[in-house]
Amino acid sequence: MASEGEEMDMTPVESEVSATETDTEAEDCSVESDAESIEVETVPISTEEAEMEELLGQLEDYTPTVPDALTMRILHSSGFASVDPRIVRIISVSAQKFISDIANDALQHCKTRTTNIQHSSGHSSNKDKKNPKDRKYTLAMEDLVPALADHGITMRKPQYFV
Repeated sequence: MASEGEEMDMTPVESEVSATETDTEAEDCSVESDAESIEVETVPISTEEAEMEELLGQLEDYTPTVPDALTMRILHSSGFASVDPRIVRIISVSAQKFISDIANDALQHCKTRTTNIQHSSGHSSNKDKKNPKDRKYTLAMEDLVPALADHGITMRKPQYFV
């Protein structure tokens, strides 16, 4: 820098460069002084927060049946705009649990219905005497409708036009 009384012969570009250098030096000084004066207290994590952090850590490694891309698409179409992948993963796992509960309830309805049919018919063939574990079940609307009704979803068959 020139002292008082000396003339400065600088081009406009040189003056801008020197001005930015002095500005950054002033900022560096203020940042250093601010960093020295700030004291951060460590707050102990509650058990609920620790459990949430553990859950989120476990979800990072888990791949849900409902893909995150599908969940993001449904969320965006319904007006939810979240970019946090942890929230999307939690919603994907929740949707998977909901679908799993409905499928399990439908299976229980199917088992109940087939055992009631076998006992009410009175006669059973060798085919019906299979071990219940070896039996294969098919998801039918008559089993799915009551399972969905248990979860508050009303489903009706569409009308058939001839």
